[in-house]
Amino acid sequence: MDLSFLKNIRFTNNIKPFFTSLIILFISFCLIRLIMFLTAKIIEITKFNEQREMTIKSIIDSVFAYFILTLAILNILSEFGLIKESTILTGAGIITLIAGLGAQNLIKDIINGFFILFERQMKVGDYVSINEQYYGTVEEIGLRSTAIREWSMRKVYIPNGEIKTLKNYYKEKSRVIIEIVVPFEEDQQLVEETLNHVCEYINQKYEDKLYKIGTANYSEFSLLGVVSLDGKAGGAKYIIIGVVNPHFQWFLRNRTYEYILQAFKEKNIRIAYPKLYWHDEE
Repeated sequence: MDLSFLKNIRFTNNIKPFFTSLIILFISFCLIRLIMFLTAKIIEITKFNEQREMTIKSIIDSVFAYFILTLAILNILSEFGLIKESTILTGAGIITLIAGLGAQNLIKDIINGFFILFERQMKVGDYVSINEQYYGTVEEIGLRSTAIREWSMRKVYIPNGEIKTLKNYYKEKSRVIIEIVVPFEEDQQLVEETLNHVCEYINQKYEDKLYKIGTANYSEFSLLGVVSLDGKAGGAKYIIIGVVNPHFQWFLRNRTYEYILQAFKEKNIRIAYPKLYWHDEE
């Protein structure tokens, strides 16, 4: 075994490298502990089972720990003059290049997943739209992918790096929009009175589900009146709007349509619909 490299080590000057090495090791272990702490906090936000959480945490901790310790060892060897500083930069560059080429998409997914979790853009149980393509209830949020359950009960896994646009229908508040088209022949005043009564009934019966503004005011259901004329259906379009608490927009939307239908039957008000006319030239 060739031990000639030992001649290059000056034992009289080893005190400074030893202290520097201890500082490097101390900083490295502090960084590793910090990363482990942050990883644990991020994993707590997800809704995986305990075994999966521990597996993900272990993988992330190991990757960062090996990377930091490798750089620390290279720096320590450089302090003792066993390798040149340029070798450290070259080694770090090679490691970064390999990681970048081999796991580019994975890193992109993890970074995007980190921001989704950190900013709390969505949580398990929210109804979301992703990229205007996937609609469903969030079941899993991971660092690499997000899983949603569609209305058809199909479970879809979407890599976090591919999430470009995210709409959360359960975030803070939701607006309910009710559209009704009534034939032109109907009495406009009667129609508006009936729809206003429906709004009052909804506001009283479901006050606890309305979005609260400040300490006392609520975003109550209200009638905007005639907003357009629908030539195909042959009627005037009325719109009712209301702002509700998350998770109640579909419920109150359905209830409002039911009460409108019931009120229109009692007042003999018709609902417009497209008509097809046949004309016999003979």
